[in-house]
Amino acid sequence: MNGLYTVAATVCACCIIVTLLSHFVSDGGTKKLVSLVMGAFILCAMAVPAANAVGSIASQWQQVKPVEDTATADEAVNREVLNETKHNLETALKDIMAQNGYAIRDAAVTLAIAGENRVVIAQITVTVGEQDADHCEAIAALTEKHFAVRPQVEVE
Repeated sequence: MNGLYTVAATVCACCIIVTLLSHFVSDGGTKKLVSLVMGAFILCAMAVPAANAVGSIASQWQQVKPVEDTATADEAVNREVLNETKHNLETALKDIMAQNGYAIRDAAVTLAIAGENRVVIAQITVTVGEQDADHCEAIAALTEKHFAVRPQVEVE
């Protein structure tokens, strides 16, 4: 809005200056020449602030709803949904193992985006202790049965 105030002030100032100068010029050819020069001056004096005003209005209009912020917010929501899904899958895997009598130390699920609206389990890593090293095959089979992914079983 400051640009519009500048344009209005410039137009008023130019009109006052032209009116004062036209009274000091005698009639005839010089008055026509001075009127032509003053008209060109008014047009130039109005063009610069008007262009600045249009530029400032356009920049203010673009700041109303930036697309980048919307994309960033969408990405943040998607990332939060993926993290929550990953956490829920890991918790479910630990619960399934506990129900079947296997005490696992950790379960890590890696998710991958397959297509625009599809998330798949890319990899599962199950960590077991030394005491459960002989149950690795049973843990892998149970995980594959419930999650349709053959896990990597690590012994610590």
